[in-house]
Amino acid sequence: MRRHWQPAALSEELTADKPLPVTLFGEELILFRDDQGNPALIGRYCAHQGVDMIYGRVEPGGIRCMYHGWLFDNCGKVVVRGDWLPGGEQRMSVGQPAYPCLETGGVILTYMGPGEAPALPAYEFLVKPPARFALTKVRRDENYLQGILRADKPALNGAKFVMPNLVAHQGAPSGTESWVRWHVPLDDNSHEEFTFRYFGESPIAGGLLSAGYQVLLKAIDEILTQRGSLEPAAKDL
Repeated sequence: MRRHWQPAALSEELTADKPLPVTLFGEELILFRDDQGNPALIGRYCAHQGVDMIYGRVEPGGIRCMYHGWLFDNCGKVVVRGDWLPGGEQRMSVGQPAYPCLETGGVILTYMGPGEAPALPAYEFLVKPPARFALTKVRRDENYLQGILRADKPALNGAKFVMPNLVAHQGAPSGTESWVRWHVPLDDNSHEEFTFRYFGESPIAGGLLSAGYQVLLKAIDEILTQRGSLEPAAKDL
């Protein structure tokens, strides 16, 4: 899932002057806005002595650790400034993990995989949100697969799985509510559920909706079979 764009936070959660701690895939990170207002995501703990950057100060050029004053840019690199430096500024090779971000449709997304980030899928609910649109985020103290499998409940009949961790429900063209739920793992035992609610047809290709959920169920069944015991494996989920 690191090789796909994933939601990190709602846009409204991140102010211009205060960092926001987030956890994704077991990795503790800090989210902040640079001096252009763009979101940036780097490791939560200072590369110098491990101080929590939740206490950092957002300023032009990055976020500054308040313990020894190291300034980190939006790529996680240490920024050194002074009249004695060529150009007055230099970015050192030392730093912390950093991941590219983009902001669209009221949500901040990040790519945590290797290499260059792929293009964001052209989901209409992100690129061009409809007029009647609502976005929420809820923490769930359960593995993300449990959230996805809820789509098989009778009350959610018709919901479909979309690779790698979305569930979509398409309302009737007459105006019934549709929704997309994005289940983002925090760790093995918890995840955040981003829900996009709107009216109209689903913005996700029908082929994926009809096939993806069965792909997931088959993969889970194979895992349970390999473990040799359905009961313990089901509890792990």
